[in-house]
Amino acid sequence: MAKRWPSFITKDLGDTLEDEAELHRRWETYDQEMKALITAGGVHQDVDGWWVDDATGKLIGPDPEMERPLTTEELSQAKPFKEVFPEMAEKIEREIAARGRPRLERTKTPVTIRLDPDVVERFKATGKGWQGRMNDALRKAVGL
Repeated sequence: MAKRWPSFITKDLGDTLEDEAELHRRWETYDQEMKALITAGGVHQDVDGWWVDDATGKLIGPDPEMERPLTTEELSQAKPFKEVFPEMAEKIEREIAARGRPRLERTKTPVTIRLDPDVVERFKATGKGWQGRMNDALRKAVGL
């Protein structure tokens, strides 16, 4: 039979006071189970702070202190990432801004044009992409 390792699952919790109390209850249970497991031996901690089963090499879980919910005092002292690491935040923002759709070699020119309703209806009736088909028809009409 496989060992049952302690777990600390919180994805089902919300932001209510009852959920916060349940979060702390679950962490206390996890903390006690992990400390008992560590005391019993047969596990070691890797460089990232995770506990590993010596016999199987299987990851058991993070150090309980890493999973500890923050206290109200700790949360009140928290500062925005951008304030604490301004250079790194700026670099991340630049990287995100540089992403997106690649620039086209020849971009389209937006225009406003008045057309007969029956012409527009005929193209719209062809479904999604009708503007592109209208562009193709105009290119063909002018010999492009």
